[in-house]
Amino acid sequence: MRVALCLAAAILGGWLPEIAAAEPAIRSEPPAADAAAIRAAAAAYRAALVKGDVAASRRMWTADGDVVDGWGNVLPAADAVAANGGTAEEQPEVRVGETRLRSITPDVVLEDGTVDVVLPGTATPLEGWFSAIWVKQGNEWKLASLREAERPTTLHGDSLDDLEWMVGDWTLVPDDGADADAMPAMKMSVRWDAGRMFLVRDMRLTSPTTAAEPVTIDVQQRIGWDPLVGRIRSWSFATDGTRGEATWFRDGTSWITKGTTILADGTQETTVHISSYDGRDRCVWRTIREPFAADDRMPVRATWVRTPKGGVK
Repeated sequence: MRVALCLAAAILGGWLPEIAAAEPAIRSEPPAADAAAIRAAAAAYRAALVKGDVAASRRMWTADGDVVDGWGNVLPAADAVAANGGTAEEQPEVRVGETRLRSITPDVVLEDGTVDVVLPGTATPLEGWFSAIWVKQGNEWKLASLREAERPTTLHGDSLDDLEWMVGDWTLVPDDGADADAMPAMKMSVRWDAGRMFLVRDMRLTSPTTAAEPVTIDVQQRIGWDPLVGRIRSWSFATDGTRGEATWFRDGTSWITKGTTILADGTQETTVHISSYDGRDRCVWRTIREPFAADDRMPVRATWVRTPKGGVK
């Protein structure tokens, strides 16, 4: 045994120096000039996103860059950037907190930081982390990869009782100017479960009258307090095999729901909805089109109107 240990020590002693020498040294920070160039490029990229300038935003990426959202969805950077086109009023406000730069190689730098995103028409930020990989190409630093993650926060006294107004029967109607024939019909009935621990939403979605092959989909959703994350969350299941879960955030009289939907074929998409209740019998419902969203069955904006008792028929 002693001989074996000595042999092992001799072998390791002979190889370890070579292994250590082969490992690249990781510097804690890039040179000051590179750090300044990367921060300037990041600021220019955010400015281009705010303007909805797709061409300028795309130039900030490498040819094979990609984005991974907090739910693990992967999208080529070109597609993610293209989805952010539009006017400045349609763009979310992005507030980047403190960031840290670390050199991996002289031409590759990792940036970690926090970010708050405020959706159009809301005031409550969605808080998250991000990691970005910057690659030096010629004299320019470009994004090669972006990873996003949700940052845990604590709700400020919001409880499931704050959604009491949802109880009842509702019908989704098109806003003025919308093509009603091209919009799916949707009815919803909301009730408390027997233990008053969950709100249960039964929804029926019917294809537009113009659809070649009409389809009816029933969805049941349960909304409840999740003690593991300290937030209101929802879980949904549809008769077409689609399922989803989302986190709810209160923004004054509005509620923001952000989550993920898994389609029957296994495709995942990020979904963001904003419901603004008027305190009476109407609730404006908006969809924020995420780069990862593929489901175009739902309108971008419509209004839920409370209807007489009767439920979803």
